[in-house]
Amino acid sequence: MVGALFPAAVLLAAAAPVEHGQSRADSVLPGSAGSGPSISELVEITDMSSIAISPDGRSIAFRMERASVAANDFALGWYIVPTDGSAPPRRIADAGEGNRRDGELATEPPVWSADGRAILFRKVAGGEVQIWRAEADGSKSEALTRDAANVRRFALGPKPDTIVYSVGATRAAIEEAEEREYDEGVLVDARVDPARPLYRGARIEGRLASDRFSGRWFTFGTLLANAPSAYRLLDLRTGAMREATPEEATLIAETPRSPDIGNPRPVTAEARSGDRRGDALVTGEDFVSRLSVRRPDGRQIDCASPQCRRRIGRIAWQGGRDAVVFLSSDREGGQVFHLWTPGDGKVRRIAGGAGRWGGGRDRAGCAVDAAAIYCVAADANEPPRLVRVALSSGRVTTLADPNRVLARPGTLQFEAMHWSGPSGQAFTGQLMLPPGEQAGLPLFVTYYLCDGYLRGGVGDEFPLRQLAASGIAVLCIDRVPMRAGLANPVEQYRIGQEGVGEAVRILAERGIVDRSRVGMGGVSFGGETTMWIAQNSDLLAAISIGNTLLSPAYYWFNALPGSLIPPLLKQVWGIGRPEDDPARWELLSPVFATDKIGAPLLMQLPEREFRFNVELAARLGQAGKPVELWAFPEETHLKYQPKHKAAIYARNLDWFRFWLQGFVDPDPAKAEQYRRWQAMRGAAQDGAPATPRIQPSVSTIGSSR
Repeated sequence: MVGALFPAAVLLAAAAPVEHGQSRADSVLPGSAGSGPSISELVEITDMSSIAISPDGRSIAFRMERASVAANDFALGWYIVPTDGSAPPRRIADAGEGNRRDGELATEPPVWSADGRAILFRKVAGGEVQIWRAEADGSKSEALTRDAANVRRFALGPKPDTIVYSVGATRAAIEEAEEREYDEGVLVDARVDPARPLYRGARIEGRLASDRFSGRWFTFGTLLANAPSAYRLLDLRTGAMREATPEEATLIAETPRSPDIGNPRPVTAEARSGDRRGDALVTGEDFVSRLSVRRPDGRQIDCASPQCRRRIGRIAWQGGRDAVVFLSSDREGGQVFHLWTPGDGKVRRIAGGAGRWGGGRDRAGCAVDAAAIYCVAADANEPPRLVRVALSSGRVTTLADPNRVLARPGTLQFEAMHWSGPSGQAFTGQLMLPPGEQAGLPLFVTYYLCDGYLRGGVGDEFPLRQLAASGIAVLCIDRVPMRAGLANPVEQYRIGQEGVGEAVRILAERGIVDRSRVGMGGVSFGGETTMWIAQNSDLLAAISIGNTLLSPAYYWFNALPGSLIPPLLKQVWGIGRPEDDPARWELLSPVFATDKIGAPLLMQLPEREFRFNVELAARLGQAGKPVELWAFPEETHLKYQPKHKAAIYARNLDWFRFWLQGFVDPDPAKAEQYRRWQAMRGAAQDGAPATPRIQPSVSTIGSSR
């Protein structure tokens, strides 16, 4: 992740389908009828997140999120469904635009009113963030606050029918600061990202705003994001508002516990009970976790079971009981729920196996009460669905299944693959083979995370199912878990190379794939690993990445006095200024290894990151090597706009079919694309210099985004 160049440790009652606008120009690939969903269908999958259980435990509220390629926008709505699955979900309110950081939609469960008759939530709409209330019966949805500043956090107040909330600088003050900088100029210091527009170039809280770094790594916010919070109390019955007392403000005081990457035993998960039970903690230690409870009197109880020494991702108290639900990853790449009771030290398996709880998307995790766990479940072949997992029996009940049409008969299926490299390192992945003869196939590989329903790997950029339907075998490989704390990226890249190389060898020896026709693509760490393999082997015949790479431009853009980036690059990558350590730069930066890169390279990057890769494109192009660089406006790290996603999927499909199969789509609209690529292939074969193609995105950005 170079928008991240950084270790990831630092990353059966079915409901009716959600209605949406039709966009089916690519409904089936030539010769692939019945083999799987189209590109538009993949982009427009309904995701679910932000689960909250009602006070009486009879209902849950959750958010449905559906993209539209035609509108280049998203429809977010709040839904309620009975916890016993006795009725399908009901839409009760619009959920606004949602908040995004680096392209990822933030999860934010609503707050139920004390009487369970309504949910309260922050809503981003019209350039404002206010608190809204939606009746659970769907009869009404209205704004509760009309504050001049955007609401940062809120909670139910200490008395009935009150809420406490915090705000930052007013919207008028932020706009005034933007206008003042526009008129007087911008002091370019460590808060300024030179890769972004200086004036209103980032969408923050529903409006285009001038953004600045406001936290560690690449966290950004408005010009006044660091303004201290003001705390208010609102009486919902009278509408009266006053400043909150210090005691009231503690209800929403921000006390985050983020992992400390410099600590060999960082806290990676925490659940606070707020009562005599104390706090449950997960700390990392090498490649495993340690689960414990810290009582209010200072006593610490450690879980001694071997189940508590796996990689634990999420924890929660079992309602009001003195028991902790935790989610761990198994060696096969699946996830398992267990229940630990600190009083007697017993650990009991609840449910799990293949797939992901949270759907591979919801980082806030699942909701837990005394009786059940509620999660979005998904696996490689099963699209996201909302389920209830009974804590007593482990029985799983589906509460909402808006994507069931995607699992239609005839759909190609992924199969789990397990192997070990020459060093003994174990790897897991998901393999999909095309229909028909399965011998001597070209192969596409992506390496990083294969969470949930497989669409396009991390970032959703590689059309895995369409590639398979077109006759290309597809393999998604899970990144090997890192050691707790700091991880050596070079070691991680070499592990990735070992896993990819051994998988290719095994499949080639079995006669399934053609060793000379292997393509690879990735985003963030996956893109870095792809380029490492391209630089350090002759394994790949075509590559595509969706992220920035380490380069002198990247370094100096982020090296103004006061920037935290150079110290982190030194600490993690062991790399300083380019002139101080040329050997290390040649090892890590593709800019200094263009003579080693022989595979045709497609780069589809967000606007914020493409500038760092221009030098690489220019060097490869001047050397007569096939390269093409595309940039997508208003995107930061993970591209999210539906039209952009569809365009990236389609271009990657064409790219790998062209270089691995020699396929040229006869669509007249693509004639210019293939003219360029055929010229690249001819120039590369002749050894003549070729002009690098650096194209702006031609995708329309029409929508409120």
